[in-house]
This record gives sequence, structure tokens and C-alpha cells, in this order.
Amino acid sequence: MQSYYQMTALEKWTEDLYQRIGVRQPSQISIDYIAERLNIWVHYLDVRSKSIEASAGMYSMFIDNRLPPELQRLEFLHELCHLLRHAGNHTLMPEHFTQAQEDESERFILYAAMPYSMIAAGTLPELREDAVNEIARTFRVPSELALQRIDQIQRRIFQGQLMAVMERNEDRNIIHRHIR
Repeated sequence: MQSYYQMTALEKWTEDLYQRIGVRQPSQISIDYIAERLNIWVHYLDVRSKSIEASAGMYSMFIDNRLPPELQRLEFLHELCHLLRHAGNHTLMPEHFTQAQEDESERFILYAAMPYSMIAAGTLPELREDAVNEIARTFRVPSELALQRIDQIQRRIFQGQLMAVMERNEDRNIIHRHIR
């Protein structure tokens, strides 16, 4: 089944980032671990979470200290995407462009909080509810987020299977045309 799964460009970029900085197991997907490896100064304040690049390669992040730790980590991942992938002054950008960046940061949370390589390395329970609970527990994410990731993975596997069937049918059609 795993051979049918196709990563998106953002997902592949996230997996490559984790390989470069040595994130190889769920316990390493933490604010402290990632921030240390990427030289990000993290400050916990009574403000909405945001990130800034002070100068080339000098990053700071402000995490809302009013949030529970598991949501702080998700906010960190969201802001991490902005820091590493989105340049420029967001107040001067067109709304549809900033919305596209927000959408990408939300998708990044799924990939960064629950990397496919780590999910695929384990064995998930057969029952969907049990699989969701296992991912939520292992990756310390809300069940709703784990469900969203499971659904996404299942859609991609199904899409890969469908593409494989279509390719086989196309190959058969080519062979039949040459035989006639």
C-alpha cells in the first residue's frame, strides 16, 4: 500500500528538512529540539503567535503562552513554515497571496507534526478510530488533526492506486494497438 503514496512538494520539503536537522522520531518534533537545530529564538509571551526574521538567518518566534503546550507546538510549526518558506512584509501583500501562505502553513502543520515517514515506519491498528487514537497519542496532536492526516493519507494512497490502474490500462491499450 505504501508504494502508492505520493508526497506533495511541501511534504517532501518537510521530510527533507527533518532529515537535515536530525528529526527522526516523534519525540523530536518539539519546539526546543527544532528551534535549537534551526537557531530560532523562541519567546513565550501573552501575544498572538508570530515569527520574524531579524536578518538573514536570524530568526525569532513569539509563542502565545496562554495556549496549552500541545497547541503551542502546533503554533510553532505554523510559524516555522512562515519563517522558512515565506519572505516579505505580509501587510503589503495582496490578500489572496497571504491567504495562500496561511493555507500552506496549515498543511505544513499536518506534515511536520505527523510526518508520513514516521507513520509508515510503524504499524497502525486496522480500525480507523484506533488508528486515529494511536497517531494522536504518538505524535501528541488533537484527535481531529490525526483524523485529518489519516484521511489525507488514505486519499493519497487511493489516488496512487487509481493512477496505477490507469497506467496499466494505458499500457494494455498500447500493446493491443501494436498487436493488431
